[in-house]
Amino acid sequence: MEYQALVKCSTKKKDVQFKTYSVPELNSNECLLKVNAVGICGSDLHMYDGHGGYDWVTYPLVLGHEVTGTVIAMGTAGDQTFLNKRVVINPYKSCGVCDYCQRGETNCCDFNDYKLIKTPTEALRYGFREAGGMAQYMVVDVNNIIVIDDAVSDEVAAISEALAVSYTAVLKVADYKKKSVLVIGPGPIGLGVAAILVGAGNEETHMLGVPQDQSRLQLAKEIGVHATFVATEELIHDNFSGYDAIIDCSGHPTIPKEAIRLLKRGGQLVLVGINSAEFAVPMDQIVRGEIMIKGSYGITQANYEAVLQMAADTKYPFNKLIAHTVPFKDSLLGFESALNKVNGKVVIHFKEEK
Repeated sequence: MEYQALVKCSTKKKDVQFKTYSVPELNSNECLLKVNAVGICGSDLHMYDGHGGYDWVTYPLVLGHEVTGTVIAMGTAGDQTFLNKRVVINPYKSCGVCDYCQRGETNCCDFNDYKLIKTPTEALRYGFREAGGMAQYMVVDVNNIIVIDDAVSDEVAAISEALAVSYTAVLKVADYKKKSVLVIGPGPIGLGVAAILVGAGNEETHMLGVPQDQSRLQLAKEIGVHATFVATEELIHDNFSGYDAIIDCSGHPTIPKEAIRLLKRGGQLVLVGINSAEFAVPMDQIVRGEIMIKGSYGITQANYEAVLQMAADTKYPFNKLIAHTVPFKDSLLGFESALNKVNGKVVIHFKEEK
């Protein structure tokens, strides 16, 4: 059986083509998905647009790691009860034996190969080092599928992996439901962080953007963010008492220094946005303020399963994070739309292929 897939052919800018493949014979540990929907991630956009920092990716590559589909075939070793179930995929294929895996921190698994330079972990596979899900069909290890509730739409399922990235960051803040939190950067991950905090009942979730982010900040208000700002000067007033935590999803190198001013003593700065630029912060302010700085990257199986439970709960406004959907044949239009910083996530759907 033949199928179409969207392939990034090389490191060149927008070197993307639809290609025809044949469904292979399944290994005993694999299953075949009929893809229903795929989210376009920031990393997909970087690869599509030829940005640097992705020399570790294997090209040519079928893009897409935010995937939901229906299991239509199982290998001989697979649990046959998965047949006809709607699932999402976990793009991480960890070793299962290292210290990180034993602790459930599979997003840190490097197959026991220490890295002086921290590139994305070796466990990150689908859509990066192995074929992803921007295709009519996808072959997946049975250990990497998670069944989803009927209450979760294909569109929300297609952005759930990104939401799990947001949740991994939120979990860095102890007792996050009761803390005052400033989220910086109203892109998809930042909006996901805000949606999780709001859905969990946090009553002091604020968001900071820039003047060009007005429409995205309006979406933040619609999902329940309690206050939005376009400059730090708007935050500091006579009654300002600082934040318990700041989660930076912008990746701008000026943020850490500014965040230290805005945090309470004992506050936490969680860095989620990625930038290879160096930054400097005043050491005395970190020490005297007992400020904690943490990085947050990727997802774990447990975090992903927790997000899928949230997705079935109407308290969490995840559906509002979907900017729009495009049919598979118009995937490139979806990429261009996402590059133009739409409000939320762009989802590719496969309804016309059913």
